[in-house]
Amino acid sequence: MKLRRLLENTPLIAAIISINVAGTLAGFYYYWDQLVSSSPVYWIFIPDCPLYTMLIAAILAVYVTTQRSSDLVNFITAVGLAKYATWTVFVVLAFSAFYFSVDSSLYSVLVLLHVAMAVEFFLPLMLIKELRARYAAIALIWFFTNDFADYYLGTHPPVPINDITQIGIFTFLTTPVFIIVAYAAARFLSNSDT
Repeated sequence: MKLRRLLENTPLIAAIISINVAGTLAGFYYYWDQLVSSSPVYWIFIPDCPLYTMLIAAILAVYVTTQRSSDLVNFITAVGLAKYATWTVFVVLAFSAFYFSVDSSLYSVLVLLHVAMAVEFFLPLMLIKELRARYAAIALIWFFTNDFADYYLGTHPPVPINDITQIGIFTFLTTPVFIIVAYAAARFLSNSDT
């Protein structure tokens, strides 16, 4: 079965959209206290994972109903899905003593859900019709701005404060890495008969 046929499987796409909507709502609930205690100016930078699960749900819903999509939005969404899902899995597992002491059941489930989130990063990439280098440049500016907001303006999610420098460095490093990964994957998908 060709990978692109997944996009034609309406029941599967509907299920993926529903799961992402549920994940988005759960994610906003997770960030709720942080959102209401922060200035609305910073809201776009706070709920990283829910923002990208919301975007993939919207992208797929628009595509299924209209057969239209934005190459730039698809690219940025793919990077966001991969970056923040991988970040969450790595940070929660690397600093498990901190997270699992708070709520081991919650963070165990979060790790599994974020693995699934990382896997779906290829979905928006399959919708890209014309990959442009400027998408990578725009993504670099957007994600570095978000990284800056997280670690210089304090919009990051709960992290062990004693390890914030290492986590911040890791966060900044993931930006170019996942832009390169998404760009390479998008080129591969556009040049292959998937």
